[in-house]
Amino acid sequence: MLKSIINGEEGFSEGRVVLKRRLSVEQLRTLEKSFEQGNKLEPERKMQLAVALGLQPRQVVVWFQNRRARWKTKKKEKDYDALKRQLEAMKSENEALRAHNIKIQAEVLLLVNILKHELRDH
Repeated sequence: MLKSIINGEEGFSEGRVVLKRRLSVEQLRTLEKSFEQGNKLEPERKMQLAVALGLQPRQVVVWFQNRRARWKTKKKEKDYDALKRQLEAMKSENEALRAHNIKIQAEVLLLVNILKHELRDH
């Protein structure tokens, strides 16, 4: 089994060297810009990007798949955080309403007792 290390990444294979290249800053910038324009990759755009960046079309496809996965994860995290904040706000509001309800019930009980005493005295 052979082992290769390039840019801190290791690749193992049976009888051949696997090289994992990192994309350059400019390649990443171009891919990110293209992703912002649309996260779905049409065949024509895939080929244009591959040629322009000196990559294999498969590398472009895999990059877009990975980027969509990261985008989905971040979106889920944002949605979760927003829901968590809403839940906390609703819990707080619910607790305030419960306290207000207890206060009103005590006032009603007091008024009922006052009314009973007044009716008895007359």
